[in-house]
Amino acid sequence: MDRYTNPEPPDAQRLLKALREARTRIETLEGSRRAPLAIVGMGCRFPGGADSPEAFWRLLQHGTDAITEVPKDRWDKDAYYDPDPAAPGKICTRSGGFLT
Repeated sequence: MDRYTNPEPPDAQRLLKALREARTRIETLEGSRRAPLAIVGMGCRFPGGADSPEAFWRLLQHGTDAITEVPKDRWDKDAYYDPDPAAPGKICTRSGGFLT
């Protein structure tokens, strides 16, 4: 190709091609954002025994504190507890939010 049939330098040609491809991808993505969406189900599990969106909402409405001591069946909290947060291999709390 010479300067008269294709006046852009090769770098400009590559740039224009990349811009056209990017525009096509953007148009495709924008089109997919307009596609309908249906939520057909919802579930959840949160500390405090909230195992549905309604139960979680009740927990929030009532201001329930779902933080408890570490359950005995999880781990031996006394073996891992140290009040010093810098103690290696230890935790500095005896409580948390646990799923049951």
